[in-house]
Amino acid sequence: MRVLRVFIVGAVLAVIAILSGIVQDVRDAQAIPAFARKYDFACNVCHVPGFPKLNDFGNVFRDQGYQLGTDGDLPTFEALGKGFWPVSLRTTVGYQVADLRLNGQSVTTSGFGFTGLDVLSFGTLARNLSFGVVFTPGLHDAGFGTGSSVEESDLESAFVRVLNLERFVGGAENTYLMNLKVGKFELDLPFSEKRSPTLNTPYLIYHFTPFGTANPFGLGDNQPGIELTGIKRTDMTGGYLRYSLGGFTTNGGSFGDVSGRSAYFYGHVTQSFGGYGIVAGQRIGAFVLAGNAPTLCPASTGGGAIPAGGCPQPGSGTQGEPFRRVGVDVSLTYGGQWNLFGVWMFANDSSNLITTVSGLPAQNAHWNGGFIELNYNPIQLPKWLFIYRYDWITNTQQGDPAVPGNVLNEQGHTIMARYYIHQSTRTDLALHAEYNSSRIGGGGVTGNEYTQTTLVGFDFAF
Repeated sequence: MRVLRVFIVGAVLAVIAILSGIVQDVRDAQAIPAFARKYDFACNVCHVPGFPKLNDFGNVFRDQGYQLGTDGDLPTFEALGKGFWPVSLRTTVGYQVADLRLNGQSVTTSGFGFTGLDVLSFGTLARNLSFGVVFTPGLHDAGFGTGSSVEESDLESAFVRVLNLERFVGGAENTYLMNLKVGKFELDLPFSEKRSPTLNTPYLIYHFTPFGTANPFGLGDNQPGIELTGIKRTDMTGGYLRYSLGGFTTNGGSFGDVSGRSAYFYGHVTQSFGGYGIVAGQRIGAFVLAGNAPTLCPASTGGGAIPAGGCPQPGSGTQGEPFRRVGVDVSLTYGGQWNLFGVWMFANDSSNLITTVSGLPAQNAHWNGGFIELNYNPIQLPKWLFIYRYDWITNTQQGDPAVPGNVLNEQGHTIMARYYIHQSTRTDLALHAEYNSSRIGGGGVTGNEYTQTTLVGFDFAF
């Protein structure tokens, strides 16, 4: 079996090398196809060097509600081709090997498979009215056979955005200082997890929860709420000032079955210099999240702590207890081909969100973490993208005083190589190779857990 795995991985890497030498006549049009079909321009106008990572122009285009400021933005524009439909589909097929080592025991799983399916639709309803919908259908066999299957369908995103609100109070047209979004969507994270080219390794800080916590919040999960954003070109810096202020509820998103009547707030501000800070220039930012997570069912439904399946009356959880997230982010570029970026975040969960296993009184859980990622898109090899990322989680105070400090401390290393085989205004195909290793501390509770995962396959959208 090991010989078969080595052969398959080696064969795919050989194909990458061959294709990089012989596929030279493919049109350089690199993008998620829906917008490429609409505007009939090369997808690398918005992406680096292909889907899903956005370049500077692509980020501004997104911030302005998928508008260029021309008549071509309108869905009724007469020059739009009859074949245009603002829907794209994306999935990944390939071969994955995963190794888990715990307490001296090792388990290896492997197999061919696919990651699932995203059905995406983004665009404009009218001038300064944009929308987004992402549907993930339930697919029993997704996950390469090495992880949990995706069996339940979900409307991952569904929002409407009203842009350029300042025009209603005498402001100038198309300045995009006040834009209102309502629905379910990704928070304005320092670096979007949905736009990351890495397929197998999520950012740890976006999904970490402390030992014993009853707070299921994940920063990377799409959340239901309302958000006010703005972007302004700053001539003095040659960059952009951006802000995002959002209010979100706990009746969905991360909170799922344990949803309740609590709320939380998130804010993020950035300033860039000499560009947007992804391909050109530099960018700095700061973000804060403060909220309450429901912990009890109301007395009218029996009271007590919220069970795993939620309160008898869905969404009725009460007695919200506080949690906080505060962080800074930075993005540096060099030569139009290097992008180094990272985040450092500090977190606190109330002791009332912690259930101890020792019987000792709970205390607030404190932890910090982050990531540093380097992206390299060589000028000499424009169809290639290389990534290295280091993630870490450090618990500075466990919620259970008896739990060793290094329990659930985590470190991860990710290496990715991606070659864009084919791009057009209708279809995109990339050959993808990704390796990840991680270590999770167990202290005296369990042994340290080591995992290694390798994925080679084809990532495509149409």
